[in-house]
This record gives sequence, C-alpha cells and structure tokens, in this order.
Amino acid sequence: MRNSKPIIGITSTVVNHNQIRSINLHEKFIRAVIDGGGVPIVIPIGTVELAEEWVSVCDGIILSNGEDIDPHSYGAAPDPKIQKTYGRRDQLEIEIVRQALKHNRPILGICRGITMLNVALGGTVIQDIEKFNPTAMNHYQQAERSEPTHEVSISESSRLYKMINTKNIRVNSMHHQSIDQLSTDLTQVAMSADGVIEAVEGVRKHPLLLGIQWHPEEMATEDVRMQQIFTDFIAECRVANSDFITGSDGSE
Repeated sequence: MRNSKPIIGITSTVVNHNQIRSINLHEKFIRAVIDGGGVPIVIPIGTVELAEEWVSVCDGIILSNGEDIDPHSYGAAPDPKIQKTYGRRDQLEIEIVRQALKHNRPILGICRGITMLNVALGGTVIQDIEKFNPTAMNHYQQAERSEPTHEVSISESSRLYKMINTKNIRVNSMHHQSIDQLSTDLTQVAMSADGVIEAVEGVRKHPLLLGIQWHPEEMATEDVRMQQIFTDFIAECRVANSDFITGSDGSE
C-alpha cells in the first residue's frame, strides 16, 4: 500500500559545490511540503525519457526556482540581458509537465516554475523585465528572502484567492524574467501594479495547475497564508493518491 501522505516531486538543478557538480534545491521547499502534509522527493536532472518514471511515483509536482529559461525552449533568440540558462533542465521539465498532465497530477510552479509551466504549455517569456518595461518596479529585492517588498492583486474568482482569502497581499520578489505571451491553457489570476503577471491557473478545474511568481516557501514559516498554498496544493494531490489507499474517500 502506498504511503497515505501524497508524494511530491520537486525539480532541482545542478551547481558546483567544492568543485563537484551537485544537485541543488533550496531546503525551504522541503520544509513547506512536509509542513503541508506531503512527502517530498527531489527530482534530479536526468534524461527526458525518465520524466514519465518520476511522474508515475509522484502525486504532485513542484517546479522550483533557478536559472533563466533558455529562449530556445520557446523559439526565441537570446536577449543581451539573459542570464545563466540550462537547456537540459528546460527539456526535462517540459516533459515532466506533459507527463503530469497525462497522468492527472497537480502542478505548482514557483518563480522560474511559473514561467516554465507557461513555456511547457506553449507560452513565452519576457527575458528581462527592466528592459521590457523601464518603469517597472524592482522585482529582484535586496531585502531578506522572507521579507515582502511589493503588493500583488489577486482575482477573487481564483483558486489562489480561496487558498489565502485575500485579494491584496505583499510578497517577496527575486526574479528578472516573467510571463510574456500567456499559454491558452492558463489564465492570469494575480498581477503587480506594473503589469507583471504574478500568478496563473489552468483553465480547466482538474488537475490543479498553479503558477506563482514569488517565493511562498521562503515566507511560509512567518505567514500562514503562504504555508496554506502548499497545504491546499498537497490536499489536491491527495486525490491522485487516494486510489492507492484502502478506505480513502478521495476527499480534498
């Protein structure tokens, strides 16, 4: 019998640690998933062919933060402001999104993850917000990662609003890219005052597709609303897990 707690696969990247190529994922993702009632597993960089295997053992997927998305992944040329990219990661995560949809697995994209979700579904990326909009606010804060630095407005008809029960909230911000052309499979549900898309959801009700531009995992220990995003996402993933649990009623 499967573990009664949903298994949440979290994508990662590769960094050089002590001159050794190593898997990297911020620990606060792990904490937020555990505190939300899930069992986290780290998905390493691997071949595209492994995507279906990883998705098959998970009840939900979190697309985590990291590098810029390679413009080749959405058919664009690199802008002079582009920063570090990792094309192998892009291709793996695009396939993970495809397999998650095929197997009806909920997806939560955070920071890079919201733009990756959009690209995987046919959308594009603003490669540098400041160049695209010189009057934009600072979206790469110098404050502590857990500190909120600007406000976003949330649609009251959205799943996100139901999770955190507010239409205006201050968030942290650590990105220089954002969504440009929105996938037709997604709808915008939150925006900052300068027009940057801050959250998206799938146009279909199931499986839950949620992308968030800020970092709720960094704020979760200090703001219960940020932790609630993970808790509700994992509750949604429990539906996918329920078929494997004797006596489950499949409720969210």
